[in-house]
Amino acid sequence: MNENLNNVYVVLHNVHSASKTVETAQVVYGLGYRNYVVTKAEGSAAQSGVPDANRLALKMKRNFMVLPDLPDVLETLQIERPLMITSPKLTKERLEVSEIVDLVKSGQRIALILSGSSSSFSRKEMDKGDCRSLHAEVDIGPAGTAAVVLYALRGRE
Repeated sequence: MNENLNNVYVVLHNVHSASKTVETAQVVYGLGYRNYVVTKAEGSAAQSGVPDANRLALKMKRNFMVLPDLPDVLETLQIERPLMITSPKLTKERLEVSEIVDLVKSGQRIALILSGSSSSFSRKEMDKGDCRSLHAEVDIGPAGTAAVVLYALRGRE
Protein backbone atom coordinates (compact mmCIF):
# COMPACT_ATOMS: atom_id res chain seq x y z
CA MET A 1 0.00 0.00 0.00
CA ASN A 2 2.96 2.35 0.58
CA GLU A 3 3.41 3.00 -3.15
CA ASN A 4 -0.33 3.64 -3.50
CA LEU A 5 -0.08 6.50 -0.98
CA ASN A 6 1.42 8.48 -3.86
CA ASN A 7 -2.14 8.51 -5.28
CA VAL A 8 -3.43 10.43 -2.25
CA TYR A 9 -3.78 14.18 -2.77
CA VAL A 10 -4.55 16.41 0.21
CA VAL A 11 -6.41 19.50 -0.99
CA LEU A 12 -6.91 22.62 1.11
CA HIS A 13 -9.75 24.57 -0.48
CA ASN A 14 -10.84 28.19 -0.05
CA VAL A 15 -8.18 29.28 2.41
CA HIS A 16 -7.49 32.84 3.58
CA SER A 17 -5.06 32.09 6.39
CA ALA A 18 -1.30 31.73 5.87
CA SER A 19 -0.96 29.72 9.08
CA LYS A 20 -3.64 27.19 8.03
CA THR A 21 -1.87 26.77 4.70
CA VAL A 22 1.55 26.13 6.25
CA GLU A 23 0.33 24.04 9.21
CA THR A 24 -1.55 21.72 6.87
CA ALA A 25 1.55 21.41 4.66
CA GLN A 26 3.62 20.48 7.72
CA VAL A 27 1.16 17.74 8.64
CA VAL A 28 0.93 16.34 5.10
CA TYR A 29 4.67 16.29 4.49
CA GLY A 30 5.59 15.39 8.06
CA LEU A 31 3.49 12.23 7.89
CA GLY A 32 5.25 11.22 4.67
CA TYR A 33 2.62 12.09 2.07
CA ARG A 34 3.87 13.54 -1.19
CA ASN A 35 0.98 15.59 -2.64
CA TYR A 36 -0.48 18.80 -1.26
CA VAL A 37 -2.72 21.09 -3.27
CA VAL A 38 -4.14 24.51 -2.39
CA THR A 39 -7.14 25.91 -4.25
CA LYS A 40 -8.82 29.29 -4.05
CA ALA A 41 -6.08 30.83 -1.88
CA GLU A 42 -6.80 34.45 -1.02
CA GLY A 43 -5.44 37.14 1.29
CA SER A 44 -2.52 36.17 3.49
CA ALA A 45 -2.77 32.54 2.33
CA ALA A 46 -1.95 33.65 -1.21
CA GLN A 47 0.62 36.27 -0.21
CA SER A 48 2.69 34.38 2.35
CA GLY A 49 1.14 30.96 3.02
CA VAL A 50 1.56 29.63 -0.51
CA PRO A 51 5.22 30.72 -0.84
CA ASP A 52 6.04 29.28 2.61
CA ALA A 53 4.30 25.97 1.81
CA ASN A 54 6.13 25.86 -1.52
CA ARG A 55 9.46 26.43 0.23
CA LEU A 56 8.70 23.58 2.63
CA ALA A 57 7.77 21.27 -0.27
CA LEU A 58 11.04 22.03 -2.06
CA LYS A 59 13.03 21.46 1.12
CA MET A 60 11.33 18.10 1.76
CA LYS A 61 11.26 17.04 -1.93
CA ARG A 62 7.47 16.88 -2.03
CA ASN A 63 4.83 18.00 -4.53
CA PHE A 64 3.00 21.29 -4.00
CA MET A 65 0.40 22.65 -6.39
CA VAL A 66 -1.78 25.72 -6.47
CA LEU A 67 -4.88 25.51 -8.63
CA PRO A 68 -7.78 27.93 -9.11
CA ASP A 69 -10.70 25.77 -7.91
CA LEU A 70 -11.95 22.25 -7.17
CA PRO A 71 -12.96 21.37 -10.77
CA ASP A 72 -9.36 22.11 -11.78
CA VAL A 73 -8.09 19.61 -9.20
CA LEU A 74 -10.47 16.89 -10.33
CA GLU A 75 -9.71 17.40 -14.02
CA THR A 76 -5.98 18.17 -13.95
CA LEU A 77 -5.02 15.45 -11.46
CA GLN A 78 -7.57 12.97 -12.85
CA ILE A 79 -9.01 12.33 -9.40
CA GLU A 80 -11.21 9.25 -9.36
CA ARG A 81 -12.59 9.65 -5.83
CA PRO A 82 -12.97 13.11 -4.30
CA LEU A 83 -13.69 12.87 -0.58
CA MET A 84 -14.84 16.08 1.08
CA ILE A 85 -14.09 16.05 4.79
CA THR A 86 -16.41 18.60 6.28
CA SER A 87 -17.72 19.82 9.62
CA PRO A 88 -19.64 17.24 11.68
CA LYS A 89 -22.52 19.73 11.73
CA LEU A 90 -22.93 19.57 7.94
CA THR A 91 -23.24 15.82 7.44
CA LYS A 92 -24.30 12.79 9.40
CA GLU A 93 -22.04 10.56 7.29
CA ARG A 94 -18.90 9.77 9.30
CA LEU A 95 -15.51 8.96 7.88
CA GLU A 96 -14.34 5.39 8.21
CA VAL A 97 -10.61 4.95 7.70
CA SER A 98 -11.21 1.44 6.33
CA GLU A 99 -13.13 3.03 3.44
CA ILE A 100 -10.11 5.17 2.53
CA VAL A 101 -7.73 2.23 2.98
CA ASP A 102 -9.75 0.22 0.45
CA LEU A 103 -9.63 3.12 -2.02
CA VAL A 104 -5.88 3.52 -1.59
CA LYS A 105 -5.25 -0.21 -1.96
CA SER A 106 -7.27 -0.21 -5.19
CA GLY A 107 -4.76 2.24 -6.67
CA GLN A 108 -7.38 4.92 -7.37
CA ARG A 109 -6.36 8.56 -7.30
CA ILE A 110 -8.14 10.04 -4.33
CA ALA A 111 -8.40 13.60 -3.07
CA LEU A 112 -8.95 14.30 0.60
CA ILE A 113 -10.48 17.76 0.36
CA LEU A 114 -10.41 19.97 3.45
CA SER A 115 -11.99 23.36 3.86
CA GLY A 116 -9.72 26.24 4.76
CA SER A 117 -12.74 28.41 5.54
CA SER A 118 -14.64 28.52 8.82
CA SER A 119 -17.88 28.30 6.83
CA SER A 120 -16.76 24.94 5.35
CA PHE A 121 -17.97 23.98 1.86
CA SER A 122 -20.88 25.42 -0.11
CA ARG A 123 -23.68 23.06 -1.15
CA LYS A 124 -22.45 23.27 -4.77
CA GLU A 125 -18.92 22.29 -3.69
CA MET A 126 -20.22 19.42 -1.57
CA ASP A 127 -21.89 17.98 -4.68
CA LYS A 128 -18.45 17.45 -6.25
CA GLY A 129 -17.51 14.55 -3.98
CA ASP A 130 -18.50 12.18 -1.21
CA CYS A 131 -18.99 14.16 2.02
CA ARG A 132 -17.87 12.75 5.33
CA SER A 133 -16.85 14.15 8.69
CA LEU A 134 -14.71 12.96 11.56
CA HIS A 135 -16.23 11.40 14.65
CA ALA A 136 -15.82 14.73 16.46
CA GLU A 137 -18.12 17.14 18.24
CA VAL A 138 -16.94 20.20 16.30
CA ASP A 139 -14.79 21.00 13.26
CA ILE A 140 -11.13 20.73 14.33
CA GLY A 141 -9.77 22.65 11.35
CA PRO A 142 -7.83 21.48 8.30
CA ALA A 143 -4.48 20.72 9.96
CA GLY A 144 -6.15 18.75 12.76
CA THR A 145 -8.37 16.87 10.35
CA ALA A 146 -5.43 16.07 8.07
CA ALA A 147 -3.40 14.85 11.05
CA VAL A 148 -6.14 12.50 12.28
CA VAL A 149 -6.99 11.05 8.86
CA LEU A 150 -3.46 10.75 7.45
CA TYR A 151 -2.03 9.27 10.64
CA ALA A 152 -4.84 6.70 10.84
CA LEU A 153 -4.36 5.84 7.16
CA ARG A 154 -0.60 5.49 7.65
CA GLY A 155 -1.17 3.06 10.50
CA ARG A 156 -3.16 0.74 8.22
CA GLU A 157 -0.32 0.13 5.73
